[in-house]
Amino acid sequence: MPSQLLAALAALTPQDLLRRRGAVAQLVQDDGIAVGPDGPDGPHPLRLDPLPLVIPAADWALLEAALAQRAELLDLLLADIYGERRLIDGGVLPAEIIIGHPQFVAQADGISTRHRLVLTAADLGRDEAGEWRLLADRTQAPVGAGYAMATRRVTARALAAVHRETDLRRLREFFDAMRIALQESASETSDLAHVAILTDPEGGETGFDEALTATLLGFPIVHAEDLSLDGGRAWLRTTDRPEPIDVIVRRVNGGRADPLDLTGGPGGGVPGLVEATRRGVVTVVNPIGAGVLENPALAAYLPAISRALLDQDPLLPAARTWWCGDAESLRYVGAHLEDLQLAPISPAPDNPRVFVAGLTAAERAELWTRVQAQPWAWAASEVLPPWMNDVVTPDGLSPRASVLRTFTVAGSGSPVVLPGGLARLATEAGDRRVPGLRDAIAKDVWVVGEGPGPRASGATPAEPMITGSHGRVASVPLPPRAADDLYWFGRYAERAESTARLIMVADDLVEDHVRRPGTPGYEAMQVLLDAIDGVTVVHRDRPSRRDAAPRQQADRPSAPLAHLHTLTFDGARSGTVRYSARRAARAAGQVRQVLSLDTWIVLSRLERTLTTPIDPSEQLQSVLARTIESFLALSGIAAEGMIRDASWAFFDAGRRVERAQETVRLLRHALGEPHARRVDTLVLDAVLRSRESLISHRRRVAERHPADTRLAIALDLLLTDASNPRALTYQLTQLVADVGTVKTPVREALSAATTVLDGGDIVALARDREQLTAWLRELESSVRAVSKALDTTTLRHRSPGLAFEEPR
Repeated sequence: MPSQLLAALAALTPQDLLRRRGAVAQLVQDDGIAVGPDGPDGPHPLRLDPLPLVIPAADWALLEAALAQRAELLDLLLADIYGERRLIDGGVLPAEIIIGHPQFVAQADGISTRHRLVLTAADLGRDEAGEWRLLADRTQAPVGAGYAMATRRVTARALAAVHRETDLRRLREFFDAMRIALQESASETSDLAHVAILTDPEGGETGFDEALTATLLGFPIVHAEDLSLDGGRAWLRTTDRPEPIDVIVRRVNGGRADPLDLTGGPGGGVPGLVEATRRGVVTVVNPIGAGVLENPALAAYLPAISRALLDQDPLLPAARTWWCGDAESLRYVGAHLEDLQLAPISPAPDNPRVFVAGLTAAERAELWTRVQAQPWAWAASEVLPPWMNDVVTPDGLSPRASVLRTFTVAGSGSPVVLPGGLARLATEAGDRRVPGLRDAIAKDVWVVGEGPGPRASGATPAEPMITGSHGRVASVPLPPRAADDLYWFGRYAERAESTARLIMVADDLVEDHVRRPGTPGYEAMQVLLDAIDGVTVVHRDRPSRRDAAPRQQADRPSAPLAHLHTLTFDGARSGTVRYSARRAARAAGQVRQVLSLDTWIVLSRLERTLTTPIDPSEQLQSVLARTIESFLALSGIAAEGMIRDASWAFFDAGRRVERAQETVRLLRHALGEPHARRVDTLVLDAVLRSRESLISHRRRVAERHPADTRLAIALDLLLTDASNPRALTYQLTQLVADVGTVKTPVREALSAATTVLDGGDIVALARDREQLTAWLRELESSVRAVSKALDTTTLRHRSPGLAFEEPR
């Protein structure tokens, strides 16, 4: 480690390190860096240590060359396995290791795979002498490069001064090289290759990694339902017209990539993809069947394979390995069982690698029985000493077992290795096993010194854009599923903000009037609380009118306040602010690649606001104010940061549909029945305040003829005034602009809603509450029809587990 960097890190006191650990945790939350799918308690934030793992330039140069060689070797090996199979025919490689591996895809036999192993990853450790040793290859759908970039961004901010003064290899060029390599891998079907990243619709551990990688590359994320094969091309369904796809970056299991030709089970697959790949219609990266290279038994034969394919010895040695299908190797393993690690040739969470020394005698006997029953399905390797690196704890620095994952991208030029990678460390001191990223501590990896690193083929990064009409550059196409997520992101964000505004107004009325039963203010408070119940469908507990004692209990001053707290903080009940905010965040997480990075700072702040406990007797106003500020920030980020393409259109459409429905529903529930004049005045003012229209209303009341009632002016302002951004007519006009190119039923539904709105005589309806209520019901139904038309014609692909709900 360079002395200057060593001195800078050594100067950090234990208190400094703990502060930076807290800062890192906050930044991880702000950036929304999560591991695994969103669970009941929200996403699982990445655990990141503030101290980077530092690798000197000279050390890295040797490792970089070894990783580049390994990427080339694995590419040649994959081509031979699905091609001529000279290694098997020549006795260099036992056939059982390949044919018996679950990730060997016989249907891919004969498909050209040379130079298609674009991305590889390797898990590394160090031996007792400090030399790098290979632990495992990752070729199926290597994940983690996005996390490496995310951890770099966080660590660079947490250690800003140190990072700024360090001669550090940067990561950006690796993603430029990846973009070039992916576009170069396309068949010669178009001048500019169109690339899409195919992910699993069921989600998993890799959602954040895929989204950030897609953001860095500029390619769309798609699911199998978004793709089709027709007319000799692969096509991406979009909200406009189908777009051709030349390269599919596969982030789904190879056995499930094609439900027509493969038998790996449903989910994530494109029917006919194997045959399309064989015919050169589309390139799949990494190729279907590449998972066979993750077989740990291959390590026993890779030195011979390397000499056969490259005429070189491997520069990166692996732990000494024995394939149990070889009789001599099986005898050795049986004689040294307690000193070894055993692994199935296809490790899985339910069938993992095993440190035999950690087993009981009975467990060892059971394991050895399994190995002897199917020796060809097992490999054994020597146990390397754990590679230890320090993490920051409240008790100081603590050494933990570590694994480094590196990433290499291969194109037409020399392979490019990400300078550094992603380190995983055990969470418990003394644990030899390093868990997966969800249960591990991560570290940024700094490669220090000697310039910015190589470029891929010396090429200028190509831009992954699609040329539109009139020579313009069109935006990345938007699949209907992504449009659906953006639409519901807008809807839930608007719903949460609207509810927060209503609660803020109701809280004022409760504070002023809850202890004054029998007054107009108290009655107005009850009317507004009932209206909020109707809008949110989160009802207060209401005892029987015949039971006086419980009724008195329900009317005690704390009951309305407790209900407002429930409406704000209860994340389990549909209709509350927190519930809607969480659903907005989940929908946004599905389309992270099209949203500003600032979005996650705001959503993180919002989550903290709504999960920080406060006593029910405390004021809600400050919490609600911060909540509304967050939603205003989201609106500003979208308004000033989103290109006015389909992404913006569907996000804005969601907001407009929700605002339209919320406004009409509130008017119906709050103003549908007449009350005493003073009560009506207080309720009307509360409704106008919640719609940000009270000041405008007061000015118009002062300017209008006395014949115009206050209610008529309010209805005009909130429904038919095209200059008011909160008015229904404004929402319908914006919806026409947002979805002007979508299917005819949507345009017809918008036209029908406008007809209902235009047909209402506001002044007459203001004098007849029964007619007003009936008209508002019709109006609400017509607005809901717009949402239904969108849903059935354009947004039909719902994200798993989001369970979006229309207001009732």
